[in-house]
Amino acid sequence: MKNILIVLYSIFLFSCSGNNGNSSETSVNAEVDGEQLFKINCAQCHRPSEDFVGPALKNAGQRWKDRNLLYQFVRNSQSVIQRDEYAKALFEKYNQSPMLPLPNLTDKDIDAILTYCNNVP
Repeated sequence: MKNILIVLYSIFLFSCSGNNGNSSETSVNAEVDGEQLFKINCAQCHRPSEDFVGPALKNAGQRWKDRNLLYQFVRNSQSVIQRDEYAKALFEKYNQSPMLPLPNLTDKDIDAILTYCNNVP
């Protein structure tokens, strides 16, 4: 009897897992929320439209000669500072305060953050 209850409970949990086969539910995070990502990862040191602890992020993507360097900088600023003059200049301008690494942000996440910042008045 105990084994039957365990099996039934397992079936119940599996059937309630939230995926009922609908394709619209299979991509839970199809849209990346730039505002939410900004607030969670960036707002402690950055403002969209004004310098703060770090530079304003509005139009930040246009200030980098190579977008891939920007992505690398966000994920690990120290590695980019060692080999890029613009990154080194930012580091010096902001009192040699290193940006905290954000290795879990994808290119799409970073683009969503920058898009959000570009659209904040």
